[in-house]
Amino acid sequence: MQNSQHEVRPLLTPEERAAIAEIEATTSILSIITRMTRMRFAAIAKYDNSDWVVCSVHDIGDLGISAGDTLPIEITLCSDFITNPQALLLPDIRESPRHRIRPVVKQYGLESYAGVPIILPDGTLYGALCALDSKPVPFENPDLADTLHLFARLIGCIFSGSGRSIVTDPDTNGHTKQLLKDPS
Repeated sequence: MQNSQHEVRPLLTPEERAAIAEIEATTSILSIITRMTRMRFAAIAKYDNSDWVVCSVHDIGDLGISAGDTLPIEITLCSDFITNPQALLLPDIRESPRHRIRPVVKQYGLESYAGVPIILPDGTLYGALCALDSKPVPFENPDLADTLHLFARLIGCIFSGSGRSIVTDPDTNGHTKQLLKDPS
């Protein structure tokens, strides 16, 4: 496994950044997730071919991942959802030999992770809903996985019902801001 830094490439077009968010719900969901998990970062990401694209971010810990950033999907923790659509809860990533070697863990200094896939009502895997932190965070809520799945299902329904996919403006200094891309 290579330990080099991976380049973050912008993938959003100016047109995607032009529309103002119509879905206030996802902003609230990300805020609730940071409170519920006691983690300082939550995000919605979509899978685009071989990339993990950050769509919306709530970052009170200045983790350094911004809306609009992309990473190769294979280096992310969220890539597990491509083959296994179950919740992934890692209160201390160092205790998972399979996950602690992922380049994204070292690149962002990640020590805890909680995530679930976002699946659209038609069964299509859209992406992931995840929470991250640069410190270990114990998960004391026994309903955490189920609650994350419910939020992910709600996000999937929102995206499916609007006929759009969500993207966000990366120039928000840690605050969540969303934009929508009309289908084309």
